[in-house]
Amino acid sequence: MVDLEQLHYAVTLAKHRNFARAAAALDMSQPALSRSISGLEAELGVQLFTRGARGAEPTPFGERFLLRAALLLREAGELEREVRLIQGAETGSLRVGAGPYPAELCVAPALGRLSVRHPRLQIDFGIDNWRSLVDGLLQSRLDIAIVELSIAENEARLHTESLPSHRAVFFCRAGHPLCKERAPGIERVFSFPFVCTSLPPRVARTFYQLARSGAIDAETGDYVPPLKVDSVALAKSIAMSSEAIGMAPRVLIEPEIAAARLVVLGVDAPWLHTNYGFAWLRGRSLTPAAHDFVAQVRAVEAELVEADRKASELFA
Repeated sequence: MVDLEQLHYAVTLAKHRNFARAAAALDMSQPALSRSISGLEAELGVQLFTRGARGAEPTPFGERFLLRAALLLREAGELEREVRLIQGAETGSLRVGAGPYPAELCVAPALGRLSVRHPRLQIDFGIDNWRSLVDGLLQSRLDIAIVELSIAENEARLHTESLPSHRAVFFCRAGHPLCKERAPGIERVFSFPFVCTSLPPRVARTFYQLARSGAIDAETGDYVPPLKVDSVALAKSIAMSSEAIGMAPRVLIEPEIAAARLVVLGVDAPWLHTNYGFAWLRGRSLTPAAHDFVAQVRAVEAELVEADRKASELFA
C-alpha cells in the first residue's frame, strides 16, 4: 500500500529532478531514496520517472500522479493541523496586523481568547497605519490583517471580508465648556485642540477641511490630527485631563461615559463610522489557527454590536 512518506519522497524528487539533490533535501542516502521510488513504482505498476545522465524526469503519467500526490500531501498536512487545533495543540506562528480602532475593539480580546485556546501558538501582533498593513500582506510579512476596506478593496491580490461598522463620536471630559452646549456645531468642536489616531483617506479630506489644522500624509493619504496618538486609550487619557476633544468609536468609550468621566458631544456627523474588515492574500489558504482567529474576532464583534444596540436604546 502506498504511504504518505513515499509520496513525499516522490514529490521531492520531482521538485529537484535529481536523486542526489533530493536525497540531500530529505536528509537520507541516495540508495535509500532510489529504493523507495522503485518500490512505489512497483506498487503502482507504472513508471513515474525516467532516469538518465541529466537526472530524473517525471513521465507523462508521473506528472499527473505527482500533481495529485502534492495535493494529497497538502490536504494531509491541513488535516493534521485541524486535529491539533481541535486538541488545542496548534503550534507554529500567526502574524497579525490591525489599525488602532480594530486593535482595541476586537483584535485584543480575540487574541487573548486565541492564546488560551492554543497556548503553543506563537502570535506576532502589530498595530500600524492602514497603508502599511496592506503592504505587509502584499509582501507576505503578515498572514492576516484587519484593514480599512476602502484601501484593501483596491488591491486585486487581496481577499477581503467585512466586519460590522461602528458609529464614531466626538467626546470631551465631564465639565468641559462644550458640555453646556446642547448641539455644538462641527466648527465649534474644532475650535478646541483635537486628539485622535490618524484617520484613513476615506475621511481625510473631510477632516482636514473641517478642522483647518493637522495634515494629510503625502505617502499614506491619512489625515494626521494636530495631536496624533497611537491608541484610543491615550486619546481618552488626554481628553480627560485637558480641554482637548477626542474622537473614537462610541463602544470604546462606554466605560468612561458610564463613570461620568467622558461626555459624548451631540455633533451631527453620520459619516463618522468604521469601515474595516479582514484581508489576506487571494489564493492563499488560511491555517486552522488563522481560521480560529477569524472566528474569535467575529464572536467579539457580535458582542460589540449587541453592546452598541443596548447603548443606543439607553441613550435614545
